[in-house]
Amino acid sequence: MKLKNIQLCLIAMTCMLMTSCYTAKVANGNIGITEPTVKVNSKKNHFLLWGLVPLGETQVAKDYVGDRTDYTTENTWTFVDGLLNCVTFGIYSPTTTSYYVPLGDVKK
Repeated sequence: MKLKNIQLCLIAMTCMLMTSCYTAKVANGNIGITEPTVKVNSKKNHFLLWGLVPLGETQVAKDYVGDRTDYTTENTWTFVDGLLNCVTFGIYSPTTTSYYVPLGDVKK
């Protein structure tokens, strides 16, 4: 019984630690990372072998932000992405990329 409690605690701690495992934010153009932005799109990326081999076409930011030169991209490894990576031992490694534009740049 004591071993089951320890295992349950370890699983719970692992899940909590994986909620925001990896996030990389990159600013493009004349915009700062801390500037207020609005999310315009999000895309799931599919990779094999720990992210070394992309599956399908690679996305181009222009498809999501249009002709804007100032935008921010954020690549995130969500809990589900990390779980799939762990379950497949790194063979399948998905990530999620979100695109943001400055708050004043949003068309009404």
